[in-house]
Amino acid sequence: MIVSHKYRCIFLRTEKTGGTSITQALQSMLGDDDEQATLKRPAWAKYSPIHHGALKRHFPQWFGLHRHATAKQVRDVVGPRIFESYFKFAIERNPWDRQVSLYAHREWKKGNETLNFDRDMRSPIYRNTEYVRLNNWSIYAIGRQIVVDRLLRYETLADDIERLLSDLGIESQIQIPRLRSYISDRPHYSTFYSDWTRELIGRWYTMEIKALGYRFESVGEAGADAASPAALNSVVNSRPNNTNTLQSGRAAN
Repeated sequence: MIVSHKYRCIFLRTEKTGGTSITQALQSMLGDDDEQATLKRPAWAKYSPIHHGALKRHFPQWFGLHRHATAKQVRDVVGPRIFESYFKFAIERNPWDRQVSLYAHREWKKGNETLNFDRDMRSPIYRNTEYVRLNNWSIYAIGRQIVVDRLLRYETLADDIERLLSDLGIESQIQIPRLRSYISDRPHYSTFYSDWTRELIGRWYTMEIKALGYRFESVGEAGADAASPAALNSVVNSRPNNTNTLQSGRAAN
């Protein structure tokens, strides 16, 4: 999560959408007064029996914003005036693809390169003992309302970032670091699913699937992994003050 007063914008960092790469790329543009939430261990953490990351997730006004802070938390901490007037953006990804990425990351951390995604996701024990359910919706939405000015597509991230910087009046070009891959040569996400797990993920992430037009696609389908362009365009243009916000951002520079 980044709040740039220099460019009057807020990056709300969703999970498993290339956030680490984008954060690294944006760091070089931050001004002296800009704010970036990290999971760096603060000095007081050694005295706390609770992990500082959990404290930030649940009590951001006391311990600081988590790098995956929700839109509501950011609004509460930075204040409604800044939150409403700054240009807000986030990244989203096909939920079925995103879920495989999350699973691969967890298994990579354990040292496992063999994925048993369908088996493990079917297991109630696994689902209740591992971190398996993301809440990206709350990072860019409050309640049922998407509050960001633009949702970038993970699948076309380089192009979307280039357009975003242009719209924000940022003349510098950035190189997006290579997106992390925890399992080399991983096949298309659809190959990991059975009908049961496909429906499970569909139920878990109903909000973003309906709002953004995502669907489960097979290996050979054109446009795999992408949301409906029409749905995403409606999100980009959903806020009537987009142009005013961008113009005020340029004026501030």
